[in-house]
Amino acid sequence: MKLHSLDLKNFRCFAQLRVEFHPQLTVLVANNGQGKTAILDALRIGLWSFLSGFDLANPNTTVPAANSISIEDARVLKKDGSMIRQLPVEIILDSMVGAIHAGWGYFSNHTWKRYRDSEKTGSHTKDDESSRELKKYSASLQQDIRDLDKLRITLPVFSYYGTGRLWSEKRLTKAKRNNKEIIDANTRTFAYLDCLDPSSSYKQFEEWFISAFIKMREDQIRRLEAGHSQVTANPLVENPITVIQQAVNELLASTGWRNMSYSETHEKSLVMHHDLRGTLKVDQLSDGIKNMVAMVADIAYRCALLNPHLGAEAALKSEGVVMIDEVDMHLHPQWQQTVMAGLLSAFPKIQFIVTTHSPQVLSTVERENIRLLELDSNGIGTASIPIADSYGEPSHDVLQAIMQVDPQPPVPEKVDLERLTALVDQGLYQSEQAQQLLASLKQRLSPSHPQIERIERSIRRQEALAR
Repeated sequence: MKLHSLDLKNFRCFAQLRVEFHPQLTVLVANNGQGKTAILDALRIGLWSFLSGFDLANPNTTVPAANSISIEDARVLKKDGSMIRQLPVEIILDSMVGAIHAGWGYFSNHTWKRYRDSEKTGSHTKDDESSRELKKYSASLQQDIRDLDKLRITLPVFSYYGTGRLWSEKRLTKAKRNNKEIIDANTRTFAYLDCLDPSSSYKQFEEWFISAFIKMREDQIRRLEAGHSQVTANPLVENPITVIQQAVNELLASTGWRNMSYSETHEKSLVMHHDLRGTLKVDQLSDGIKNMVAMVADIAYRCALLNPHLGAEAALKSEGVVMIDEVDMHLHPQWQQTVMAGLLSAFPKIQFIVTTHSPQVLSTVERENIRLLELDSNGIGTASIPIADSYGEPSHDVLQAIMQVDPQPPVPEKVDLERLTALVDQGLYQSEQAQQLLASLKQRLSPSHPQIERIERSIRRQEALAR
């Protein structure tokens, strides 16, 4: 599946908005409160039309509230002292929809709408005919993958990672200790369970990974006992572990941490290995590394579980849509400059839709991948491609040209720097006012401050030309 566009009407801050998505990567940029997260939430609600056709996407009988349009999602206007909700609320998605079976793809463009037209108690989200058809299609895929002749159908991956994703203790598996109600965590569509929940699903992944790793070790022991000369496991058992390790290694290459595994001797925990620092539990690592491990491992886990027929290449060959709010969260600026390249390398066929406040992230993507969000006083939103180039540009240039932020912070000395610069540019660098400003700024900022050095270079150049 590839998303082409999203249209919103009366959804949260937007009276109207259209966003067109790049087929591989779209980076949403805006000031706080301008609707970046609202767009991701709208996509989550829209994508539920497809996911709801799979039994394990929601094992309960009711639709999760987060996957419906709540009355609080309706745009509100103030008139004559009253707050009036604007209805209907509409979410329209246009996408290429299909599946791959034994190397052959069956795809078609599909547009569907989910909407809410009432604020009455008991009213709910409605689906147009196209949305209902999409659910029927995914339900047919659910039946197809139960057919032993169609096990090689490649299913799309979906995930949404919000700003509350870091190392959440939320336990998402529904297994009951009394074994009366157990969801088989090895069933393919278990990977759809809570996949659009923006909070962390790390615990769901952790439980599955530990179980899979132990099974792999047990299989290796059985094969040794049977006389095999190499310590290898059955590929069907080992491939999911390999998929996750390769993806995490790709993203963490610059840190030196690699080969996530399960260790009995480290308090029965997941561990990472480093040539210089040894072996540590994952939860002992920095927030930035833990955040990235949890997210990347979760994506890879869903790829491996959904598409076991792809073997060790599940992360490389699985398609789908992954949404990440504030992709730069907790990352050092140096890592911000590599995070998108790492994600695209680890999951080359997945469509990423992310938000960021980081000029370092923007300096590593093409302008065609960026959407600048703006909202006028009437609630009409736009999502435009910037005019200025971004890829390979210094982050301070991106900050100014694309994010419309002055790289010079608004410190009290800024006004004096601007006054001194104006005097020097006019050739008045010898004036008493200019000399006083220069002396004062040197004392307050230091003689080696870049702005002071720039001004003094300009003075020396003018003096040389005057000789």
